[in-house]
Amino acid sequence: MKTAIYIEDGVVQLVLTPETEFEKNTMYSFEGKPLEAEFFQGTFYDCRGGWVRQTAHLNSPYNEDKSLILRVGKPAAKENP
Repeated sequence: MKTAIYIEDGVVQLVLTPETEFEKNTMYSFEGKPLEAEFFQGTFYDCRGGWVRQTAHLNSPYNEDKSLILRVGKPAAKENP
């Protein structure tokens, strides 16, 4: 996945350009759905056995990293008339 940060006229954009079929399919899962963006302190790191873990512990040696996480939001609840 190619990534870029584009800043113009005070607007900051994070640009993700998929390169593989997996990445393209992943991007399609976000299309047409409400999105939420949050900023988390934490990191992803490799551990034994080939696993990847995420931590947000403040006393962790990894606490200097921050992650911007975009995720599909929950659909808005419909109001009953």
